[in-house]
Amino acid sequence: MSANEISGQTFDYIVCGGGTSGCVIARELASVPNVSVLLVEAGRDSGILPDVLVPGKYVNQLQEDKDGLWELETVPQVHLGGRKLVFLRGKQLGGSSAVNYMALARGPAADYDAWARLVGEDGWKWENILPLMNELEDFDPKLPESMQGFAAPQPSNHGTSGPLKIGFGDQMVPGIETFVKACVETGIPLCPDINSGSPVGVGLAQFNVRGGERCYAANAFLSEAARAPLKNLTIVTETDCDRLRSKNGVVTGVDLYHRPTGEKVHVYCREEVVLCAGTFGSPKILMLSGLGPRNILDQHGILVHVDLPGCGQNMLDHSIITCEYKVDNSVPAHNQLFLDLGLLAEAEARYAKDHTGPLAMYGSSGTLAFPKIKRLFESKEFSDLSNKAQAFLLEPSRPSAEIWLGSGPSVYEPDRPDDSYMTHELLLQNNLSRGTVSIDSTDPRKPPILDPNFLAHPFDQRIAIESIRMALKISRTKAYEGTIERMVHGPDIEFATADLDAISDEVMLDFIRKNLDQGYHSVGTCRMGKASDPEAVVNSRFQVKGMQNLRVADLSVCPILTCNHTQINAYLIGLRCAKDMVEHCKARTHLAKL
Repeated sequence: MSANEISGQTFDYIVCGGGTSGCVIARELASVPNVSVLLVEAGRDSGILPDVLVPGKYVNQLQEDKDGLWELETVPQVHLGGRKLVFLRGKQLGGSSAVNYMALARGPAADYDAWARLVGEDGWKWENILPLMNELEDFDPKLPESMQGFAAPQPSNHGTSGPLKIGFGDQMVPGIETFVKACVETGIPLCPDINSGSPVGVGLAQFNVRGGERCYAANAFLSEAARAPLKNLTIVTETDCDRLRSKNGVVTGVDLYHRPTGEKVHVYCREEVVLCAGTFGSPKILMLSGLGPRNILDQHGILVHVDLPGCGQNMLDHSIITCEYKVDNSVPAHNQLFLDLGLLAEAEARYAKDHTGPLAMYGSSGTLAFPKIKRLFESKEFSDLSNKAQAFLLEPSRPSAEIWLGSGPSVYEPDRPDDSYMTHELLLQNNLSRGTVSIDSTDPRKPPILDPNFLAHPFDQRIAIESIRMALKISRTKAYEGTIERMVHGPDIEFATADLDAISDEVMLDFIRKNLDQGYHSVGTCRMGKASDPEAVVNSRFQVKGMQNLRVADLSVCPILTCNHTQINAYLIGLRCAKDMVEHCKARTHLAKL
């Protein structure tokens, strides 16, 4: 349905943003009889580009699928030599769950317990979140025989009847066994289930893939079959939510903009509007609507409806840096598929036949390590932190970093298409630098101003240095002898002979400043918090402070940077918000009948 067809209509609920959380909320609300729901998505509908479903094409998606991506440029990063970064996010139904790497990592139980303390709501404790995680997933514990010793998930930690299809993959990418052995050799223990709430160690990743297809928010919650019975659900795509309209402190509707035609329309809301436009989009919409920091709104001549000092502030993110290697050519690599047209044609034919082969394997299986890095806790930067921050980081189940085994190069450009490469990708955890999202005009067509402020905090620099050192130690183990031939992307050292403990901070930081990039896990710009928190934007029920009938439910509300892949946060946020709204809706309907 187009935006023009709904102009002037009134809906009970309006969900602004059809990303991961938005799909969950729209589906759950529309399950309530006699309730009208409008879901507005700025990008395209699902099913338009079938490659979204192909696990092995995830890298190409991020490079070539311009119609399905937001490409948001940051301001020059002071601590990265003035470089500007490009933040990529999904611009389609399903949001970033349509374009991410499909590994689902829940993170440590301690993160959710900390979340609960910060917002004063026990519902966020691990013991209360775990049942919701299990409700979301349909977990298949099956493993290839050669991998039986690398994972032993307990059934109590997993669900078997949810919409998200999760498993280890039918065919394992090359190199898993070597990586696990190398990690164990460096002192990282084997973790039998990285999603048990205690992920520290090295183990097999779990992926939202089944039958060779990506399972994501759009096809899990709003597939054609799921939509068919939901006659009360209206979905419009390629349509921006520009502004909220309110009267006497109550949201009454939303101004929309249809991208293909440039048409502007307005729709009305009887009950609640839910912003699910993400860490960058939701604070932008709030500020354009007069809900945000007074100084920013005054600067642009926007009437202040609610002064929310924390709106657009407190942005946190993981960051990524890679060490990459030329490996023995007997090890197949992901990059070879896309550099050899013959190999790609064979892989595509096999995938088309039965959803097997390289395009089903890459992106649907793998391994990762969540180490505790001792040198990090022996550093001056750690000793300079507050006792509270130190205790948070020392919690036994909270990892210091995440190290991925990646097939093929990430940054390095190969000279020959038949050569094999391998990447150790470092997702830097627990970063303390805080960034901002703001606006530079009242024009909704202009992108938000992004400043992740990477490496501003000295401890973040130490995290990067020691995570790289750990990754280099893994690559120099006996397990990798005969596999790794040379380092092709990394610090400026003699890889084979350098004393890894003696590499100077200057050498490390030079490499880091030139190569550090976004972690795809930005959170916190509409932070959830207690009523006493002056920078909280929403309460524990996702309700925006100072405005009725308005909620924000996406990654922007996360009060901490969890040590995980934040797609699970987005699903949990969507489900928790939806359950609260559905309960409230049913209670109100019951009262009306009395």
